[in-house]
Amino acid sequence: MADKMREGAVLEQGAADRPKETRRVSKPQTHRAQQKAITQGLRRFFDSVASEPVPDEFMALLHKIDGKKDADA
Repeated sequence: MADKMREGAVLEQGAADRPKETRRVSKPQTHRAQQKAITQGLRRFFDSVASEPVPDEFMALLHKIDGKKDADA
């Protein structure tokens, strides 16, 4: 096991609770790949939300606020 424990390597999540012979070491590359996949998924989700139309009630409220700003100026 010690030969697998290189600098920069970390134990897989939950590995500390398992017997030593069943622990696996994850490479930082694996974590970067996971992080990239999560980032891409979040971007797809938020891009779809950002492309949705603004509800009429919210637009009316924004126009009302803008009207008060113009009156105060």
